[in-house]
Amino acid sequence: MQLDRTHVVVRPRSNSELCDLTLLLMRQYCIPLCVAFLAGVLPLALMNAALIGWLPIEAELEGIGDDETFAWRSEYLFLMASLIFLEAPLAGVFATLYIGQAVFEQRPTWRQVARDAWATWHRWVWKLGVLRGPVPAVLLLVWTWSLGDADGLAVFFMMLLLMYVGTLRAFRPHTPEILLLERCPLRRGATGAVTYSHRSHLFHTPVAGDSVNRFVTMLLLSGMLTVSLFFAMIFLQGVFAQRWSFNIVAQLVYVPAAMWIVAGYTVLFRFLCYLDNRIRLEGWDVELGLRAEVQRQFGDPQSQQPAPGVGG
Repeated sequence: MQLDRTHVVVRPRSNSELCDLTLLLMRQYCIPLCVAFLAGVLPLALMNAALIGWLPIEAELEGIGDDETFAWRSEYLFLMASLIFLEAPLAGVFATLYIGQAVFEQRPTWRQVARDAWATWHRWVWKLGVLRGPVPAVLLLVWTWSLGDADGLAVFFMMLLLMYVGTLRAFRPHTPEILLLERCPLRRGATGAVTYSHRSHLFHTPVAGDSVNRFVTMLLLSGMLTVSLFFAMIFLQGVFAQRWSFNIVAQLVYVPAAMWIVAGYTVLFRFLCYLDNRIRLEGWDVELGLRAEVQRQFGDPQSQQPAPGVGG
């Protein structure tokens, strides 16, 4: 691995440059990133469909009034957007592991990606799956549906959960990178490695303002991209199938598809923000150049370890 040869030029960037670079990365690694992201998305998408997919189906079958149909559709859209927002970091585990190595002009094998994910599964399942909201959201919906007519209760508690998780994501956005790429343990072991909490505090505190700014920027951009993608799908449906309505297929397929595509974009954007913060805070570009020269001159005694700052 040549540490000073990367597909991403290692330098500080503005938010607009990071957004543009995200699109370039999506084009450069289109197929492998699609495979990696789909591996994380498919089980979650099927679970979401089982949890709330019955809302538009029941509205269509019962043929209820326009006002009630609008309310049911609004509830479905809100709950689907909330679930995907909470699940996006969890769904992007394989994509994050892949791109963390691919930027160093190294194409990791799927076996290597799966092995790296398995080696730290207890960390990211706990942090990204439990503490960051997906598991509590699923349990919340199961509980509210078991109560019967408790749609308003589900929306209320979901809003509270979104406020809590949104605050965490705004001030501590790079939990996936710290857990998956730097592999920081949750607790200090015999090796004395830097723990996740300590690393997160050192990394996030100096860039808290920039992190919140980027979170709000990406939140607004994600909304616009999702609407654009959805209406593009509706347009194609109208052109080829002569159906321009917001039908059941649009609700069950187009809506989550547009949201998940944008979620994949946010995963890559977050990764590039992580690299940008490391450059600004730690002089990561200089470190890579120095370590690459040492590697060429004296060999790499840690050649079996992950790349510095990305995998270790």
